[in-house]
Amino acid sequence: MSRAWTSRVVEEANLFNPAYCATLLAVATKDYAKKAERPLPFALAFLVLPIVLHEKTREELPHSTITTLLPWLQEHKPVLVGFSQRAAGLRPATQEAVMFGIRQGSLALDGAALKTTSKYKAPTPARTDMFTKETTDTVEAAGFLGRWFANAGTTSTIYAAWGVTP
Repeated sequence: MSRAWTSRVVEEANLFNPAYCATLLAVATKDYAKKAERPLPFALAFLVLPIVLHEKTREELPHSTITTLLPWLQEHKPVLVGFSQRAAGLRPATQEAVMFGIRQGSLALDGAALKTTSKYKAPTPARTDMFTKETTDTVEAAGFLGRWFANAGTTSTIYAAWGVTP
């Protein structure tokens, strides 16, 4: 269960704002579905925030999906340091973001997968004029991650590569 907003540190409340995190998940979900032609496996949603919200990991991500996940991780092992703890720590934020997205109608469950709905509005420059560069970078990284995961193999392979279990 998530902590009450009044008991959250301001930085935590801002960074893990459910609307912002739901936007990141929706972008990853939309880009995954576009590339894979199927909804994002629900378990993969729990990897998005720990990757894109962690500045050092986000900055190390490749610039193209031509770079495949497993060889990239072999060459960038430092991104795995602390990743399992980060993923576990962000599980509540991911759950809250998914619930927010579903309540707002931009996300929906499709069996064991997550998909965007017709109510989803992409974070275009016209809609995000108040985004900082870092916020824009996280949105772009979330979209990249969705496309990258679409070609990275099974959910269990992706989890194993990052050194975590669903």
